[in-house]
Amino acid sequence: MHKLTVGAVRDRRISVIVARSIPLPKGTTKREPHWLRAEQLGKLADAMPPNCRPVVLFLGLAGCRFSEMCALRVDDVVQTPHGLGVRIHRAAPQSKRTSGAIFGPTKTHQTRTVPVPPTLETYVRDRIENAPSGSYLFPSPTGAIWTNTNFRVRSRWTETTQSVGLAGTTIHDLRHTAASLLIAAGADVKAVQMILGHATATMTMDLYGHLFSEAPRVAMERMPMFPEKPASRGDRE
Repeated sequence: MHKLTVGAVRDRRISVIVARSIPLPKGTTKREPHWLRAEQLGKLADAMPPNCRPVVLFLGLAGCRFSEMCALRVDDVVQTPHGLGVRIHRAAPQSKRTSGAIFGPTKTHQTRTVPVPPTLETYVRDRIENAPSGSYLFPSPTGAIWTNTNFRVRSRWTETTQSVGLAGTTIHDLRHTAASLLIAAGADVKAVQMILGHATATMTMDLYGHLFSEAPRVAMERMPMFPEKPASRGDRE
């Protein structure tokens, strides 16, 4: 359409492109990242059904996208020099048309290895020792792949989050939770970027930069103090 109107102006069929004077609509306001404290994450996980608890802990500690977690199989567990890890090299988002899982590359089309959180090491070892090759690492109760819809139903997500005082918490908030916990544990920007699978460290800083540094708070605490001025008699009347 842009080329057509530019051509029409060039051919003197119209004198001006009126659309250029129309301001573009502003995008919708993005929801600020929300994360849980460690004790809140534990409380939420403990309130979940048995098949849902490992999912909540993995998302809240490893920070994978839900679609990446869904696609993980026991074959993706690897032994690294530093311990167990999982290779994140595919994703299975839910189709808006069919509601089924669609396998494809990760969001950034990159592969990364994420360390297995210590609290899930026993669970992961049990899966790779006892589950058949090709089985999902985090299966649904029927052994099938999770989708956002069936996880929300099985976990009774809305009711469960409300029951532990975390109403309004989304599944994606668990990814933000992992980022905040990693930073609190001393992870640097590059480590958080690699674990979460951000395309660049800049993206990580844009989202979580304020959590890496106490400089703004330290600076504010060093601002000069001024004693409170006593109210004059006239002010009190």
